[in-house]
Formats: sequence, C-alpha cells, structure tokens
Amino acid sequence: MPVTKTKFGQVNGEDVYKYTIENANKTRISVLTYAATWQNFEVYEDGKYHSLISHFDDLQSYIDTPFQVGKTVGRVAGRIGKARFMINGHTYQLAPNNQTNLMHGGDNGIQTKNFIGSVDETNNSVSLSLIVKASDDDFPGNIDLLITYSLSDEDEVAIKYTAVSDADTLFNPTCHVYFTLGESSIMKDELQISSDNYLEVDDEKVPTGSFASVNNAFDFRKGQKIQDALCKLKSQNDKLEFDDTFVTYGDRVATFKSDKRAVDFYSDRNGLVIFTADPTGQVIPNEYGSLAMELQTLPDAVNHSNFGDIILRKNQKTSYINKYKYRKL
Repeated sequence: MPVTKTKFGQVNGEDVYKYTIENANKTRISVLTYAATWQNFEVYEDGKYHSLISHFDDLQSYIDTPFQVGKTVGRVAGRIGKARFMINGHTYQLAPNNQTNLMHGGDNGIQTKNFIGSVDETNNSVSLSLIVKASDDDFPGNIDLLITYSLSDEDEVAIKYTAVSDADTLFNPTCHVYFTLGESSIMKDELQISSDNYLEVDDEKVPTGSFASVNNAFDFRKGQKIQDALCKLKSQNDKLEFDDTFVTYGDRVATFKSDKRAVDFYSDRNGLVIFTADPTGQVIPNEYGSLAMELQTLPDAVNHSNFGDIILRKNQKTSYINKYKYRKL
C-alpha cells in the first residue's frame, strides 16, 4: 500500500505533515513530523478500525499536552539527576526543568522540533530527519538524527533511531507512546515484563543507583492485571500510579494484553519505564486510560556506571531500535 502524506497544521511557521503507513492486513500507523510523533496505531477487526494508542487528531493538543503523547523525547529520555553530567572529565551543568533535575533533554528537546519527512515505499517506512543543535539544548555536540518508522505485514512496528554527532555527547531517546489496546480503560488489561529488578529512586524520582528486586506490585514476570497491581501498590507504599523503571533483559521485554489484543515489546536497550496515565482526559475518575511504555537505556545512566553507556562518540554512528508487535487473541 502506498504511504500517504497530508498536512496536519503549522508550528512556528512550518508545515507539519502526517504520514500514514498501511500493510496488507489494513493495519496502519500514522506519524507526524512534529516531534517525530507516533500519532496512531490502528488495527482492522470486525469491519472497523481500533486504535491501540492514545492520540489527538489536532496539532494544538500535541503542542499543549504535558504528557508528551506519542512524541520522541530526548536527546536523553527521562531524568538526569541535578541536571548535571560529566563527559571526558568535563562537567556540564544544564538548566533544571523538573525540580532540580533535567527531564527529557530539557524544554527545547527534540520533542519540540519539527522534523523533515521522507518516504520509502519499498520498505513501507517513513524517515524523519533533524539537526539537533547544541545551541538548542545546551548539550555538547550537534547531532544528525534520523528516526525511521516502519510497518511489516506481520503487524510489527519498528522505530529506529540513528545518530551521528560532531562531538562526544549523550544520546538516549525514546517514543513516549501510551497504549490503550482499543478499550476505554486499561484496568483489566494484563502486563508482563521480563525483569527481576526495578530502579530505586529518591523523592524527585531520580535513580539512587540501586536495583530493587521485583516483589508484590512490581512483580510482572508472570503477568498482572493493572488493577490488581495498583491495589498492591496502594497497600505496599501508598502510591496511586506507576511511574517506574524496570531493568529488562533479552529481546522481547514485555507484553501488554487485553482479552482481545496483545502487543509484544522488543528492545536492544536495558530499560522499560511504565507510567499509568489518562493523557486525553476521557476516562472515569480513579481509572487509567492508557499505559506509557518507554523503551530506553536506564534513566540517568550517565551518572551510574552500571546502568549502560549512553555516550555518543564523535563521528561514530549509533543506532537503537524499538519494536512493537500486534497480535489478535
């Protein structure tokens, strides 16, 4: 099927485009040039389309939302403690934007930028390119960034992040996508995560450097319904939502499923952040409408030697890939 391109609006005087990729099963994904956003993921069942992710149908909602719905965030996803890090013996101090810390690369991160799109119909893919300027976000190095979304006839979505920098810098982006599986609430959906440990964090949600063994609410190894896990979480530490990072291993790191549909998550990095939320505000009180599933290297990795290497070396091309495979049950 041909990839279609339509105008979606304007930001800062630039046109924003939506690209829609469809496969032989009528499964389709849509992506925006603004923030390299994964705008929709739809499957065709029983004569109609069902959306599997939270999304908006207008650009202004994407600009206004504090939830980063579907956007590519970075150049470093998650928090950097005290907005400070060291590369090659030099300490960089950036302006905090989340208490005393840096969140998602700062207020001028790639989630605020409009990319340039191009189509590869042979591979059923769309590539979005951007020059990430050091002057935009105060990180060292200008990055030549390419993000490619593709959709296979096996209903697998792949997002590939490829970067080259003109100086040693940090690089750990992700897609801040929220899954709904086509239902109004995720409370009865089941989450399975291949993880024995999650990150301990301080009062500002910055990792302490310690791994905690999964237990009770945090033990998703055999799968738990979201409502059951939330009940355990309330009794375990009086929290009402998940906003936690799991240390993952292997290629397939998680599965999220309802009684009708499932999505398997694959990653070449070692972390999965889950976040229960209702970013579109359409769910009844005390229930969550979606679950953010952020595949990335563990947050604040630059400040913890055992978390993984997110330093992008000068002139060394680096790629990461996230995959999301849909299955009808």
